[in-house]
Amino acid sequence: MKFRRILAGISAVVMSLSALSFSAVSTASAVTADTVFDDLNQTQITEAMGAGWNLGNQLEASNNGVPSETAWGNPEITRQTFQMVKNAGFKNVRIPISYLSMIGSAPKYTINSSWLGRIKEVVDMALAEGLYVIINMHGDGYTTVSGSWLLCNASNDQQTVIKEKYAACWQQIAETFNYCDEHLIFESMNEEFDGTYTTPNKTYYSNLNEYNQIFIDTVRNTKGNNAKRWLLIPGWNTDIEYTTGNYGFKIPTDTYRDDSIPEDEQRIMISVHYYTPWDFCGDGSWNKTTWGTDSEIQTLKDLFTKCYTSFVLKGYPVVVGEYGAINKNNESSRIKFVSEVCKAARSMGMIPVIWDNNGNGIGADSFGLFNRWSYQITQQGIINAIMSAFSGDPEPAPDIMTKEKALAVIYSTKNATTLASGTADASMAGAVKVRCIFDCASDVSFNPYTYLNLSSTIAGTNSQASAKGTNYETGVTKLTADLNLTNSIKQGDSYSISAYTVSWANASDYVFLIRSVQFLDSYGNVLKTIDKYNK
Repeated sequence: MKFRRILAGISAVVMSLSALSFSAVSTASAVTADTVFDDLNQTQITEAMGAGWNLGNQLEASNNGVPSETAWGNPEITRQTFQMVKNAGFKNVRIPISYLSMIGSAPKYTINSSWLGRIKEVVDMALAEGLYVIINMHGDGYTTVSGSWLLCNASNDQQTVIKEKYAACWQQIAETFNYCDEHLIFESMNEEFDGTYTTPNKTYYSNLNEYNQIFIDTVRNTKGNNAKRWLLIPGWNTDIEYTTGNYGFKIPTDTYRDDSIPEDEQRIMISVHYYTPWDFCGDGSWNKTTWGTDSEIQTLKDLFTKCYTSFVLKGYPVVVGEYGAINKNNESSRIKFVSEVCKAARSMGMIPVIWDNNGNGIGADSFGLFNRWSYQITQQGIINAIMSAFSGDPEPAPDIMTKEKALAVIYSTKNATTLASGTADASMAGAVKVRCIFDCASDVSFNPYTYLNLSSTIAGTNSQASAKGTNYETGVTKLTADLNLTNSIKQGDSYSISAYTVSWANASDYVFLIRSVQFLDSYGNVLKTIDKYNK
């Protein structure tokens, strides 16, 4: 979550590091070192984790760089907290954590034992309830937080120290939790970026990628269960566009994972957040209180489809680590929002984890679903909508074109590929336009420099057209390119339709997948469609 604090009307006490202490409010059942680790593949882990909930504004809360679970007015965490969440139907919890001044000096960067011990105690409480648990390094990368240090926009000479400190911290965290089975997932960091909301700086993005690689290598090299567990990484600010698009995100190599994991399986998840549009989801100005138009739902589905094509179809589960909308006395729109997020996520093999900061008022920062003081549900309608989205069968996954299903595959070459050819039958008579429906490769940006060139020869007469992109989105689907014929088609005419591109020479594989070719009359009616199965 963008760095927000709830206003609970309680004065937070700033605790000095020397005075730091925690009471064991509730103890969890022991989690033993010989716990059996169940190797879950992509489908199994996604289904098992189901719908999730964030323990927000607690272990990531801090004052003057000192983390404390009560720093922002929330009560101490107990096992009853997780019982409450589990009984409501959630299957996983995300526990944001800040370390900040709890990290010692170089060269060991030792994490304060009391703080790490309290984190372990809280994690064990959640695990004892059978919940899947995500823990991360949360506020250490915020440019606005006192004591933050994991800064991708720090100078080059500072990056060496940052990376050493980051590796040392994750080694300690990973070793502390190596006894945990597959129910525990590590998340490398949260909303890491330079604090600006413009196009990512390539150098800073490169630093972020290096942090993720350090995280993967460090955790894996602690061996044991950590060599097998699922690990979660974000792109730039967990932004979907900046993670799926051609902006610099790089999935780390997973060189040191356990040899027992099949080569064709991944053990890396991708983290994104969804607060779109922000003026509805997070802005407390009340300028926008409604959500649910066809356009808004389509925007949601389009963005999630980018995650689906870029990662899920390649074996990387996507965790929507935060989503939600503040309470503006607009329950029906908020219910619609969480319902559509969860339905779309479930249909695409993604894991939604709603943001909750225990803010149970109205307006700014009111993301609460539960009252953590009384252990009562405060937003039953929102919870019902989430659980309803996870009942019954999921909605069908998007219709994603593959090379195997495509009419033709267009690579980066000047050599034209024939899409359709033959002798026109009666159904094609009168056609004056050819329409090509195609998809852009998931790693190719359909921008003004990316062209699909079409040509046709009808009864010896040639026609040509070119389609080019207008933006820098990648993996866009069901694009159309129209070619107006010089002469209309008559029955018995010979015809040949071909396509090529000279763009995107660095594409990892193909540039375009052709779904189908259509022949249209002067009124725009489709006279005939040719695809792989109807040639």
